[in-house]
Amino acid sequence: MALMIELQEFERQFADRAIPDRAFAAWYIDRLLRVVEDNDGLLLVATKDGVPCGFVAGFPEEEPELRDWYYNVAELVVSESDRSRGIGRQLILAMEDAARARGLKRIGIGVLAGSDRVHRLYTALGYRDYAINLRKELAP
Repeated sequence: MALMIELQEFERQFADRAIPDRAFAAWYIDRLLRVVEDNDGLLLVATKDGVPCGFVAGFPEEEPELRDWYYNVAELVVSESDRSRGIGRQLILAMEDAARARGLKRIGIGVLAGSDRVHRLYTALGYRDYAINLRKELAP
């Protein structure tokens, strides 16, 4: 729960939609666990001194344009005090291993626009920009 709240607090600088409170975190974690379970996914947790300091969640997802499947990393979070210590890198590499073990040839992960530090981590690991999603708030 604390990690999800930290993630939402971090993402607020890039998107106004982030809601860093316990109610949202509980709802989101429940939803994430259901999606992971329903899609034969995986949730990996990093710990330090027996306490969670990061996690990654992902699952196989169909890519209709290619008539194929890839592994979607749906969420990655590392506690603020443990960032820049290689934990996120290790979690992503573990997901890549899981995708390979399932016979998948591609893996994808999203990053919020403006989150340059996170984007640099992913590109350092060999990820390349694939698509740009645009959004617009509609007036009532």
